[in-house]
Amino acid sequence: MGVNVGEMHEFLNRIWTDIFTLNDELKKELGPLGFKVEDVEEVFGAYIFLNGEWRQMSYPHPAFEIKPGIEVGATPESYYFVVAVPKEKVSENFVGLFLEIFPRSFIYGSENFLNDLYNWRRDGRVSPTEILKKIEESEERVFQFEANFGSAKALKQGIMRLIDLGKRFEIFDL
Repeated sequence: MGVNVGEMHEFLNRIWTDIFTLNDELKKELGPLGFKVEDVEEVFGAYIFLNGEWRQMSYPHPAFEIKPGIEVGATPESYYFVVAVPKEKVSENFVGLFLEIFPRSFIYGSENFLNDLYNWRRDGRVSPTEILKKIEESEERVFQFEANFGSAKALKQGIMRLIDLGKRFEIFDL
């Protein structure tokens, strides 16, 4: 098979443990801010961007919801969060700041999520104006803003920055 089972085992244990730990920390810290942190679940049927294309994962990965509107988790590719933003709340300033704060990001619709509007692995520097134009021309009503991180610690910092950004642009119904 060519796969080091011991390394795979350690890797999977690490990402699951990291997500359980992060979940416990956020339950304590985000409750007072008006967010509800759900339990960690096994998520099936997700996609990761590998070798230039979106590929379905037939195996589960750990993830949990921060209500309203945020999913947090880890895949073999990265630690991530995804925040759902209604079309009417997406502005050029929001898109610009999101990409500035979270350079490793993807933007896609909720329905046709494999047709991404922005992909950091493919698109490089694209202006927020161009992305907003694609969003405005889209039939989608809700857009997913995903950011990728190299560690659970960086992910936690990212979630806190996302909450600040979300409050500033009123994307959360708190």
